[in-house]
Amino acid sequence: MDVPLYRWSLPNDVTPILRLLDALERGGVDAVVFTSASQVRNLLAVAERAGRADRLRADLARTLVASVGPVSSAALRDMGVAVGVEASPPKLGPLLEALDAAMRS
Repeated sequence: MDVPLYRWSLPNDVTPILRLLDALERGGVDAVVFTSASQVRNLLAVAERAGRADRLRADLARTLVASVGPVSSAALRDMGVAVGVEASPPKLGPLLEALDAAMRS
């Protein structure tokens, strides 16, 4: 049985998320880092509301996508997005190290 320890919800103002979608579409983002499955679901929800879900998937396909661990990665795969970097162990420090290594190569 899954027991949520906390719940994430969208902010009242999703303008910064829409700006991220715009930047992704312009190719102005080198990498997108996800530290929770909730972030994945919320980003997709905003994109769906804006009629941009398919565009988001296409934009993420040409952007380095980094995930903190298997739960976030599963949410990304469920969304149809390939994960380029996954932390091991699933913690912020290893995620940043893996992202740094991927960006240097």
